Amino acid sequence: MSKCLFSLPVKQLLHPGESQRDDPSDCYDVFIKFQSAKNIPKMDLIGHADPYFVANIDEKISFTSTIVPNTASPQWNDHEWIVRNIPSTAKLSVSVYDKDDKKPIDDYIGSFKILNIVNYHPHLDGHTIRGLLNRDRGRFYLSINAVKSNNESQQLSRYTNDSPCRYSRHDDTIAGQFTKLNNEHVYSTFEIQLRRSTYFFRQHGRQYWSRDHDLAQIVFGTHPLGLVTKTSVKLAHRALYEQTVKHNESGVLHNGDELWKLVFMDKTTQRIKPCIYTYTIDDSTWRFSETNNKCFTDYVSKHVVLADASEYVLCAGQFHPRPKFGWNRSSDDWELVFDNASGTYTPGIHVLESLKELLLFNFPGLSIVTYNYKDPLLKESLEQLKLAAENYESHDKT
Repeated sequence: MSKCLFSLPVKQLLHPGESQRDDPSDCYDVFIKFQSAKNIPKMDLIGHADPYFVANIDEKISFTSTIVPNTASPQWNDHEWIVRNIPSTAKLSVSVYDKDDKKPIDDYIGSFKILNIVNYHPHLDGHTIRGLLNRDRGRFYLSINAVKSNNESQQLSRYTNDSPCRYSRHDDTIAGQFTKLNNEHVYSTFEIQLRRSTYFFRQHGRQYWSRDHDLAQIVFGTHPLGLVTKTSVKLAHRALYEQTVKHNESGVLHNGDELWKLVFMDKTTQRIKPCIYTYTIDDSTWRFSETNNKCFTDYVSKHVVLADASEYVLCAGQFHPRPKFGWNRSSDDWELVFDNASGTYTPGIHVLESLKELLLFNFPGLSIVTYNYKDPLLKESLEQLKLAAENYESHDKT
């Protein structure tokens, strides 16, 4: 696959809005391993902090860690960040926070900067985390290895994420009470960090909001209620997708089998639920959640909510799982069926092939089928899914 993925000239691979680089030889790949921290101070009266960090390179690309609950010495040994094609002048900033599910804003603990990633020299005693008033707020440990970008990496956009695919699932009990999609009354949303997203959509660019869509006109246009609506959408996104201490699950995905087992397999029934998901894919993240035509579920699964009121995405639509050989012959062979049914962003049918290539690259062994939203075969698949969902629900009740 790699031979055909990286055969086009650099000029065609630049991200929309990115200009040709003056010095294409000034390209490095950086491998960062976030290890641990120690002496993190208490931020509340009871217990230790619930620390996590946000790292960014030149304010162009960011990485958010998982939350390590109730500790002064968090360990992040599985957190590896690979960024391709950075300049020799790249700088790394790391900010550490204390997660508090009961507060609208997390407590800031402190931060540090590394001014030269490419020529990094490790600090044996870690980096000092400096808080407000330059206070010492602990030590942070990491390792950095930078190498000259090869020809393949140089064809990618600047600051391209190439890290292992990390997923997170957020379970919202409040939304679950209204959506009532399961017996546990939990509404789950999913985020998966993808590798090289912009590369695969290089020929199509970003899909901007549609001027013909009523809600999009209100959120992004000059409607009097635009600011209020956009703010409510962003608050909904934060409530549904933000990490929490108690209601989150996360991990790393290496292939299609792990995607099925860790993301789509119901933990209680050990079955794959026949349902429809809405999805968006932006420059680095695939977000999705279950949807139906009920009012509240329809709202929390709208594309503009998934996209955090972004004016553009790379792709958006709906997808559903199905057995390869029909619902009457369910087995371990499953496939995901994607379409481009998004009124907010209206991606063309040509974008679906790029979507398929991207997901196959990130999840080897995954089986994917794509349909234009008007395709009669999609309608037939959805009708079969509806019958399977009815059987699934009746089985659960018994």
